[in-house]
Amino acid sequence: MRAMLLAVSLLTPQGEGQDNLSALVGILKEVDDPAFQLDILRGIRDGLKGRTGIRMPEGWADVSGKLSQSPNGEVREIVRSLSTTFGDVRALDAMRRVLADGDADLASRKTALETLLGVKDTGLPAILLGLLGDAGMRGAAIRGLAAFDDPKTPGAIVKAYPVLDVSEQRDAVNTLASRRDYAKALIAAVAAKVVSRGDLTAATIRQLGEHRDAEIDAWIQKEWGAVRATPEERLKIIAQYKEKLQQGPRGDPSKGRAIFAKTCVQCHTLFEPGGKVGPELTGANRSDLDYILQNILDPSAVVGKDYQATVIRLRNERVISGIVRSETKDVVTLLTENDTIIIPAADIDARKTAEISMMPEGLLAALSDGQTRDLVAYLQSPTQVPLPADFAQEGEARIFNGKDLEGWEGDTAVWSVESGEIVGKGPQKKNQFLYHKTPYADFRLILEVKLVPDAGNSGIQFRTEKLADGHAKGYQADVGKGWWGKLYHEHGRALLWNKPGDQHVKKDDWNTYEIVAVGKKIRTAVNGKLCVDFEDEKADPEKDMKGLIAFQVHSGGPMEVRFRNVRVEANPKFDLKTLKE
Repeated sequence: MRAMLLAVSLLTPQGEGQDNLSALVGILKEVDDPAFQLDILRGIRDGLKGRTGIRMPEGWADVSGKLSQSPNGEVREIVRSLSTTFGDVRALDAMRRVLADGDADLASRKTALETLLGVKDTGLPAILLGLLGDAGMRGAAIRGLAAFDDPKTPGAIVKAYPVLDVSEQRDAVNTLASRRDYAKALIAAVAAKVVSRGDLTAATIRQLGEHRDAEIDAWIQKEWGAVRATPEERLKIIAQYKEKLQQGPRGDPSKGRAIFAKTCVQCHTLFEPGGKVGPELTGANRSDLDYILQNILDPSAVVGKDYQATVIRLRNERVISGIVRSETKDVVTLLTENDTIIIPAADIDARKTAEISMMPEGLLAALSDGQTRDLVAYLQSPTQVPLPADFAQEGEARIFNGKDLEGWEGDTAVWSVESGEIVGKGPQKKNQFLYHKTPYADFRLILEVKLVPDAGNSGIQFRTEKLADGHAKGYQADVGKGWWGKLYHEHGRALLWNKPGDQHVKKDDWNTYEIVAVGKKIRTAVNGKLCVDFEDEKADPEKDMKGLIAFQVHSGGPMEVRFRNVRVEANPKFDLKTLKE
């Protein structure tokens, strides 16, 4: 760590740049410890992030040749990345091949993309357009295309739009809004109903307005309406919404959560992790309807300095709007709705900081009265509510439809569906399992589970084999008093992680359980609190790395276990979405 900090400090604007870089390369030439090499390489990589025009330092050719044979995979990967940054043509070609290779490691492909974006590789747009059909890389490819003014991009994104998930659609809208010609294609897609009008957030409309184009401005005026400039007009609008909400039926908070996930979560956090562009909402005065309406309809009335929007226009005419998170004389780091962008200072044509919120007026203009009621009902909810059974977000697939056990296999005398929830009941003489029919290798599973009474026992199987007698063999994330948060290997090696997580459990209530398995590594969390952090060195590559997901009713006395809001993400990063610090 000290070596990395030294490397970063030597490469900051206060350091002597090229000479210090050559000195660090000299150190790498002399040391043979892969851990020390990795520390320095990480520092060089982080110190150069966002900087352009870096010459290949003296001695790099020899050092890169040596380190490209390192037993440490990350050392090899960073060396390839830095060689690309230094303009090595062979490294550039190698990075392109890694990015385009659908069989390559997903993390390596994303690193290759980040590196190629950093050096503004002119061959990148063609590769990115080819990745629009690659589920693992599609979102990153869509975001990357915003960096290039390519005439094929808007048409390709609009064509792919109907098959994108919620997160990818958000990326698509932001990319299409970033350039004048792309923006016109976005407007045409809205008119053709390929892109839903509701997919454009108020922040999108502001971004479109920054192009200063008469055609775009006319569309905004016609479809979105003028921004109410006076306090008197805003108060009238707030009063009108309040009257409609108080007189009509109460909305559905579950549907409101889906709207929040689609239009708000990229900027705000409510109950679960979300964006940091806007303030945390969980502890806000959300029960007060006046408070909610004033902050949605007049968000710029009081704006903290940390949430003021900065609009940056690049020399290539791309427009980016976000919150400045850090800045040096060489780079500006901007936090947008859907990305963190490191912008070389030399690329900036103009910038302005607005005395207004990142969330301008107009959020509710894109919603119907019913959707507005649903969103407000969710915002006023004192606790988290389940998402609708058919809703999935950020690359997730819902594997329970909320209606029946389609796609699942188990004893229907034990397992059923009630009120949109999978229910398993005891007493049972032997362990009973409900299997999902699709096997998964690397995955993230997030669900909600409730055990009644808490004294009962259940579990969540994964990478599991269904045995001939119906029993399960494989990993189990445990559920039950004294067992919550433990990791067990059913019909195998027994207890693998003995630390319980009962202290994180809401007794006789719904609990969010998250399981991430990537390679031999397994992590779990209960209600956003880390439970298991385990690398299974004894895992059998043939038997333990892929299998079924299943739910358990343990043998024993009367009990009931319920599961809802079950969704899976294939090939995720090895992190926990629900983790709360």
